[in-house]
Amino acid sequence: MFYSVIPLRLVIPVVIGCWFSASSFGQSSITYNVPLTEHGHPDLQGLWSDQTRTPFERPTALGSKRNYTETEITELISAAQRAAERTQQPLDAGRGAPPAGITITNQPDVNFNGFVTDYVPVNGEYRTSIIIEPENGRLPYKDDPPMDIFAKRAAEGFGEFDGPENRPPNERCLGIPGQLPLIMPLPIDGPWRNLQIVQNEDYVLIYGEYHVTARIVRLNGSHQEPAYPKFYGDSIGYWEESTLVVHTKSFKPDQSDRRLRSSRALEVIERFTPVSPTEIVFEYQIMDSEIYTERVTAQMTLQRMPEGQKLYESGCHEGNYSLPSILAGARRQEADARLSQ
Repeated sequence: MFYSVIPLRLVIPVVIGCWFSASSFGQSSITYNVPLTEHGHPDLQGLWSDQTRTPFERPTALGSKRNYTETEITELISAAQRAAERTQQPLDAGRGAPPAGITITNQPDVNFNGFVTDYVPVNGEYRTSIIIEPENGRLPYKDDPPMDIFAKRAAEGFGEFDGPENRPPNERCLGIPGQLPLIMPLPIDGPWRNLQIVQNEDYVLIYGEYHVTARIVRLNGSHQEPAYPKFYGDSIGYWEESTLVVHTKSFKPDQSDRRLRSSRALEVIERFTPVSPTEIVFEYQIMDSEIYTERVTAQMTLQRMPEGQKLYESGCHEGNYSLPSILAGARRQEADARLSQ
């Protein structure tokens, strides 16, 4: 499912990415005096976006290589720009129909979303992956396949099209993707990369543009007990000097994502540290004793969206019809199979 209306900001020329990279490179060498709100808290308010091409998991061929050199980054950005240019070329009007039996994807829709071509450094380092722990930059699953709620149902004999319980939440516009905004980056540009932060004395609102995800973080509070699972979990926060720390737990197990498996035991600790007027270092730790063998730590640089850009309502219309249509298609296939016997 992809954004059906493409705002102008999603097709900004590549030069903006280069501007971001230049501003980010010096973030670790300058001491930044963070402005305060009228309540004396560090002011993180504004519109923020993740605009890096750095993959969530490190390519296995890179092993424990944590950083790219500037020469390697230059080559990678050039290759990404060439690939982005190819997707924008006109199609051959005289092309024939696809071969019979071929799988038809939504790649044309993906092309309209645009591609991120820049690699944004974190604390001056061009990372090979957003995950920095474990050392290999990959998710340390306990089992293969990971035994989330969908895998457990499959092991009990339930098919993935047997009922709505076995379908991923994104088909009902309940995914982000991932369990919280930005913790599961996608390789293409789109509203899933953007969020807004609003603060007052007792709360921080973290609003994800995609699927209109509004998280209300209670400052200096405690988790709701007894806990009950809900989408996006239960978030509390506190300040460590200029860093906002947010601890979230009590996720619904159905929020497990095929890119980031999880269970009801999932907990996420996020740290938002402003390092310049236009940058926040966003670090988060993923803990789930049912799915992973150890804690996962990831880092990225969030960039303030340029003046004049804004968030848009994410109208995910797939939630109106996709799930009934998918299940109806499965029932039709079953009926056809019975007739052919």
